[in-house]
Amino acid sequence: MVSSVVGVAILGFIMWVGLPLVIPALVFLLWLGSAELRDMLAKRGIELNMAFLRWGGLLMLVFSYPPLSSQYPGIPWREIALGLVLIGAFSYELLNGANIPRFAYSLMAFLYLPWMLGYFLLLRYHPHDDTLGIWTLTLPLLATFATDIGAYFIGRFFGRNKLAPTISPGKTVEGSIGGIASSFVVLLIYTSIVRHFYPESAFALLQPLELFVFSLLLSLAAQLGDLTESMLKRYCGVKDSGSFLPGHGGLLDRMDSVLFSVPLAYYLLVIFYPI
Repeated sequence: MVSSVVGVAILGFIMWVGLPLVIPALVFLLWLGSAELRDMLAKRGIELNMAFLRWGGLLMLVFSYPPLSSQYPGIPWREIALGLVLIGAFSYELLNGANIPRFAYSLMAFLYLPWMLGYFLLLRYHPHDDTLGIWTLTLPLLATFATDIGAYFIGRFFGRNKLAPTISPGKTVEGSIGGIASSFVVLLIYTSIVRHFYPESAFALLQPLELFVFSLLLSLAAQLGDLTESMLKRYCGVKDSGSFLPGHGGLLDRMDSVLFSVPLAYYLLVIFYPI
């Protein structure tokens, strides 16, 4: 739990600094995260197309950079990147044995990692106000942070009913509810602060009930991300995704929650409060 919070805090700092740290950090996350996926799945005898995953992932990150869309509006850059990568992956299999399971698992890994990482750029670089982008990205990071803290302490002291016993025996329904409640309280305070500095932003439009729905969905997304990675580890028969942090697991163990909460935050804000 503590290491997850530290990871979110470090990620938040990198996003605050901006492009000089954002791009190297996302490339690092892509490279190491894909290696962890490769090593986990290899224990089940599953091969990944690493060129598809890594170099296609770089293309996805480049095409996720919002100023590109601002300069050439109306072009679905991320969908183009996905299409190009899929064509490349199909071509690779035609020339190298038509390993369909390799293609299928590589596509899953691509959607799980580089596709999700692209949303960090989409939220960070607000099309009209770069500084506001920092606040916008911080929204799901804080929701994840609060969910982890609330779920840990409430689950530890009051947890009785298992949430997903076959996937993650330590998680409880009470902890999940505690995470949701903590997320709402933290976001209530946070949006009040942002509203003071940006009265014309989407944050100013969020009413308490709407904010509760936002925090509920983001908290559930964070918990789903955590459970999804736990499911993957159980399928592969490993305790941790890697050894990036000795004693605390791998990189994906620290990133699993935000890989789901950040994309959802982007969709919620774009659909209901266009940024």
